[in-house]
Amino acid sequence: MITGILSEVGRHVSTRWCRSVLLPGLLLVLVAAAGRRLGHAHALDAGQLTAWADGWAGRWRGRPARAVLDAVLLLAAAGTAGTVAGVLGRALERFWLQPWETGARRRRRKVLREAGRRGGGVVEAYLPRRHTWMSDRVRLTEARIRAQYWFDAAAAWPRVWLLVADEVRQPVVAARTVFAEAAVLTGWGLLYLLVGVWWWPALAIGGCVAVAGWLRSRAALEEFATLIEAVLDLHHRALAESLGVATGPAAVTEAEGRAVDDILRKGG
Repeated sequence: MITGILSEVGRHVSTRWCRSVLLPGLLLVLVAAAGRRLGHAHALDAGQLTAWADGWAGRWRGRPARAVLDAVLLLAAAGTAGTVAGVLGRALERFWLQPWETGARRRRRKVLREAGRRGGGVVEAYLPRRHTWMSDRVRLTEARIRAQYWFDAAAAWPRVWLLVADEVRQPVVAARTVFAEAAVLTGWGLLYLLVGVWWWPALAIGGCVAVAGWLRSRAALEEFATLIEAVLDLHHRALAESLGVATGPAAVTEAEGRAVDDILRKGG
């Protein structure tokens, strides 16, 4: 039974690795190699590309050992490219979500102008403060939870996560996965931009892929932050009760929320 489970897990991991790492890596390596051969001067010369491909086919004819060696090197290069794209994606995530409170003036002025046109007021705590929209979106969730329930969302989230059922967790995990995959897609775009140093069409490819990844990242993070806020909205009472804070039938009071916050922060 255990062997069967391990085999199934291995098959799933291998399939996912081939789809998300190996195949995109192969495409990138082939584009980089072809672009290196064509260069800027003959970037769209199909004749040269065909001759180059025929040369490789002739190199392998009657030499199976050489073909196997080249295939292994190609797969290794593709795997390396996929690993680098993953590293870039994680680095982009960290950059986008850093809590640096700089560079938000333009977005802050835009929000204030829109509020002025509507004739409504703004909540100071909800105004942009951080260097990216994504980081500000995470901060906005924290600010809303603090304003509504008087406790720290970041401290509360791991505890709430342990309390909720799997059907509640699934959409949150799915949104987080989409965000990570979109960041990696942006990483692939950056690698194609690098290929553009010696083959200019890769600049257009890389730019489109990077922008698509960035837009998908924003959309996924919006969904992720909204789901986190929804889970906290629906399960904050369960959190309070599990921590020994009694709540009344009405909305959580400031005293109750601050009691929860004090427990979460261990009195700090």
